[in-house]
Amino acid sequence: MMIERRTQGIIATAAALVVSMLLALVLVCIVSEEPLDSVAVFLTEPFADFYTICRIFTESIPLMFTGAAVCLMTASGQFNMFVEGGFFLGAFVAAVLAPELSGDSSGIIVPVVCILLGAVASGVVGYAPAKLKSSLGVDEFVCSLMLNYIVLWVVLFLVNNVLGDPDMTNVTKYLEDNAKLPFLSPDNELSVGFLIALVVSALAAVFLYRTKWGFSIRLCGSNSQFARYCGVETCRVVVYSQVIGAVLAGLGGGVYILGNYYRFAWRSLPNYGFDGFVIAIIAHNNPWYVPFASLFLAYIRVGAQQMALYTDVQNEMVYIIQGLMIIVFGAKILVDRIGQRSIGSVASKGGSK
Repeated sequence: MMIERRTQGIIATAAALVVSMLLALVLVCIVSEEPLDSVAVFLTEPFADFYTICRIFTESIPLMFTGAAVCLMTASGQFNMFVEGGFFLGAFVAAVLAPELSGDSSGIIVPVVCILLGAVASGVVGYAPAKLKSSLGVDEFVCSLMLNYIVLWVVLFLVNNVLGDPDMTNVTKYLEDNAKLPFLSPDNELSVGFLIALVVSALAAVFLYRTKWGFSIRLCGSNSQFARYCGVETCRVVVYSQVIGAVLAGLGGGVYILGNYYRFAWRSLPNYGFDGFVIAIIAHNNPWYVPFASLFLAYIRVGAQQMALYTDVQNEMVYIIQGLMIIVFGAKILVDRIGQRSIGSVASKGGSK
């Protein structure tokens, strides 16, 4: 029965992806003067050469981290938005520490330490909305959303006035190769961060589905009142699930900045945390499916970029496609919940007879 449900879920997800892609292709045909060429570029150009394929893998790295973080946070029934701020903060901390700690050293130890310190910083800051929710009942959505912008403006102040490169404006110091993660591809497009992202997604799935802490998170998310009756400390579960999610987001920011950039020069939130919610929706809040969802969305993004480069369709089309995905998957989730309520209603009526 469990295998049948899982198979049905995979089929339904694939169907939703196909529907959203068909809607996107119809939209491309409407806005383009050469629709067939635009569609062909959108679907095939991401696989045109090795460099473009590596771009797909690179684009998927932050999506895997933030998608896994959102899965852990929402599994406890919380809608925490600090994944965005956590990713931004982790990237900043890693980019600031790496040039200071690297010196003349070589190897992977320094970047790994800087990435871990960035993750810890994100977890410490992410503790605030989690604790406010568990202790005072403060709405975690509003609190974490505002915290994102507090982190943004504090980081920008530090970059501009305290921790920036003295020889340049609005950026941190240059990251030498010994302060960065090694590359997997000869063209320096794909870093080892892709492998780290895969491992983190797998560990998040094992934690959520193979440990007692993960079971407590899922139990609180499905029915917090029943979890309390079972002796689960729901307030504690809320806190550590949100903190772990913030740590994963910060880890992703550090991995991405030290794997793909030579300076921290972000002037606004990069939106990867918000994209994590799209990934979680596609993956059904299951970290096992996060890599596939991330690669799929990365493929769409690279295809849209190539389409904007070679055709008359603008790159903003990718955001329209993401919106269509959210609408289609939202409709699917709504239908599933209506079906579950109908089954529960029938069962309750049958039990009362």
